[in-house]
Parts: sequence; structure tokens; C-alpha cells
Amino acid sequence: MFTFRTKLTLLTLLPLLVLIAGVTFFAIHQSARLSGVQSDILKDGLLQAKKAELKNYMELAYTAISDIYEDPALSRNQAQGRVADAFRRMEYGSDGYFFVYDYDGVNIVHPRLEHLAGQDLWNFRDEDGNLLIQELIRKAQAGGGFTEYRWDKPSGGNSEPKLSYSIGLDDWGWMVGTGLYLDDVELVVSQMERHMVGNARKTILLMAFFTASCLLVIAVIGLAVNLSEARVANRKMVRMAQKTFSFLEKERRRISRELHDGINQLLVSARFKLERVDDALGRGDHLDASSSLAATDRILETGIQDLRRLAYDLRPSMLDDLGLVAALESLCSGLVERKPVQIQFESNIDSRQCQPVLATALYRITQESLHNIEKHAGRVHQVRVKVRRRRSWVYLEIEDDGEGFAWRPDQSQEQDGSGLGLRNIQDRVDLLGGRLTIDTAPGKGVRIRLKVPYQRATSKASGERSDGRVYKRTFGGRSSAGSGRPALPAGGPAGH
Repeated sequence: MFTFRTKLTLLTLLPLLVLIAGVTFFAIHQSARLSGVQSDILKDGLLQAKKAELKNYMELAYTAISDIYEDPALSRNQAQGRVADAFRRMEYGSDGYFFVYDYDGVNIVHPRLEHLAGQDLWNFRDEDGNLLIQELIRKAQAGGGFTEYRWDKPSGGNSEPKLSYSIGLDDWGWMVGTGLYLDDVELVVSQMERHMVGNARKTILLMAFFTASCLLVIAVIGLAVNLSEARVANRKMVRMAQKTFSFLEKERRRISRELHDGINQLLVSARFKLERVDDALGRGDHLDASSSLAATDRILETGIQDLRRLAYDLRPSMLDDLGLVAALESLCSGLVERKPVQIQFESNIDSRQCQPVLATALYRITQESLHNIEKHAGRVHQVRVKVRRRRSWVYLEIEDDGEGFAWRPDQSQEQDGSGLGLRNIQDRVDLLGGRLTIDTAPGKGVRIRLKVPYQRATSKASGERSDGRVYKRTFGGRSSAGSGRPALPAGGPAGH
């Protein structure tokens, strides 16, 4: 299984890699297609220029022989001899010349291959197996046309592609042609294609460099973020561990103080009373012995009550037996017994579906808040405790109309000691991944609001589902129930 960090990295890098691969493939494909299109356009343009040049040469040649060809004063043999001589002398460039065949395929003029004169080449085939002379004659008889084939280049000696243009002297049954070699066209096109391939290769290398740079930057940023997050997480773990140890140490000190100042003193008093009983019995004073036994009984009863309260503070049995709502009601009723206030309690929580960790945290936060109200809130008359579940969150609100106090979120402890309790509440909310808001000012009471993620219990033993209705109850005044639920009897921790 991948870790969350690995999954996050993959989710970040994979779309980028797919995008870069897609862009690269598209760029290569488009570059190849564009290269082919541009090659075709360039080649077609060069061919058109060659054709125009050939037509121009042919027009000049015809102009040069037209006076002889059209002179009626000359006999046919004389005119043909003069025209043939004229074509033998006509050359342009290093490889430009004119050739003449009659319509039966017999060579009349070929300045570069004079040994062909008089030969019947009607069935001559070029390197590709095409009947070249027949094709040239057919184009000439059709009024002139172009023919592409391969022919040995005089200046190079190698077979090269050639484009010829042929016209007909129909009165004599002659085909006159001339041609230009296309090796320069092929050279220009191949150079352009090599240039485009080089550009495409440079583009791909640039994209690869850009991709590697992006991945390197992402890796560096990810490493920096991971290191930063690791340091932050380590600091949070250290702070959580310190808070946990602080909670434990504080609880140990409280239990030690309770045992030493309370129960231990009661046991010492009971021991003294029992020694007095022993002394009274030794003297035969049964009245004094009975009085001392009665006092010892009262002392032991007080010790039992203190032990019950201490055990309840450590882990209230009602929270395990009856659930969160009943435990919160017990806190409210206990405060009403000890302090003349009225508490309005409201909840829509299903206790049996609430995870024990969340229930314990909400109980302790409420206990701490009510303890602060009992010890530090002067002239308080009304207290409201509201715990609600909305979708995946639990909202707890505890508000009183007391004197309030000056509070800053960054302070560690108020002069009256209430700040430490609020800090404990903040720590518990932080451990749950929630958010705490404290609104208070001198003379304006205290309002504590918190929001924590709802944690459903994994056990399905009860099968109960919350109907979403709100349960309400008032402590210290007349009770009212919003859901028909019977009111729990008032009683503090000692009654359980």
C-alpha cells in the first residue's frame, strides 16, 4: 500500500507526465506532418519553376527555328537539315540540350549521344521500365507536355531524375524535347527536411530539458515541503506529548492532594477516634465509646463519599453505563446543587453511537467549563449547555451570564487561574482536530464554542439510530422535555 505522501506525489506528477508526453507526441506528430507538407509545397514550387523554365527554353528554341520551319521557299529536306543542325548547336547550362525524334521513334538529333542518330528507339524503356520515347511522342502529339524519368546526367555520369518538355512539329512528324535534371530539387528538399528534423530534435530535447527541470523543481519543492511538514509534525508531536504528560502530571498532583489532604486526614481522624474508643472501653465509659464510634462512622462515611467522588472524576461510571448525555446532565445537576444557578441543557446526540474518545473529551471539556463557572464566575445566574451534531461535526456551546474576564488567545494563564482551564480545553480540542472560540470580556459573561469531527462508535450492538430530535432540560427550575424523555433525578457524582 502506498503512503498518503506517495499517493499525493503520484497524483501530482502523473498528470504532469501524461500532459508532457501528450504535448511531446502531438508536437512530434505535427512537426512530421508539417515537414511533409512543407516538403511537398517546396518541391511542387520548384517543379513549377522548372516547368516554366523548360517552356521558356522551348519557346526560344522554336522562335530560333520557326523561320526555317515555316519558310516555303526551302525544300523539306533542306529545312529539316538546317533545323537539325540548329538543335545540335543549342545548349544551355552544363547539361541543357535539345533532342529530336520522329513520330516513329527514330532518333534524329541527340547532341550528347550522337551514336543514337538513326536508331529506332520506339520500344526503349527507362530504368523504371516505362516506354520513354513513346511517352514523349504522345505528349508532343497532344500539344506539348511534361514527362518525368531517370536519365544519365552528362556532367555527373550518374542516373538522376529528369523533367522533360516535348512539343511536336506536326508538318514533319517530329517530336522536339528538352529537359532539366531534378537532382538540385531533391537536394534542396532533403536539406530542408534535414533542417526541420534538426529543429524537431532540438524542440524535443528542449521539451525534455523543460520536463526534467520541472520534475527537478517539483522534487525539490516536494522535498522541502516534506521536510517542513515533517518538522512541523515533529513539533506538534512533541507539543502533544508534552501536553499529555502535563495532563497526567496535573492529574497525579490532584489525586495526591486529594488523598493527602482529604482521605488521609479522614483516616487519621478515624484512627484517633478508634483510639479514644479503646481508651473509653478501658475506662468502662460506654457512653464516650459510643459517641466516638458514631463520630468514626461519620468520618468513614465522608471518606467513602470522597473516594466515590475521586473515582468519578477519574472516570465517571455514568459515561460508560448511560452515555454522554446522562453524564453531562449529571455535571449540570451537580453544579446546581453546589451553586444557585439555572442551567438550560440541550442535545441531539445519540450517546450509544458516539465514540468513547469523543464522548470523554466532550465530557472533560464540559466538566472543566462548569468547574470554571463554579470557581471563577461571579454573580452568575443563567448557564446554557448545548451539544449538537450536524452531519460530520459536533458543536458544543457553554455560555454563562457572569462577570466575564479579560481573555487573549495567546495568554497562558489569567490572574484568577481560569486561563489554565481554558488552555486545557484548547489542548483537548486540538487533539481532536477541532476549532475553539472563546468570547468573553469583563461584565459580559463567557461563551465557549467548539467544533470537532464526529466519531461514530464502531460497535453496532445497540442498533439505535438517532431520530434527529432535540432533547431539552432545565436544571435549577421547572423541567421541560422536547422529546418526551423522562427527566433524570437530580444528584451529584456521589449518588452513583
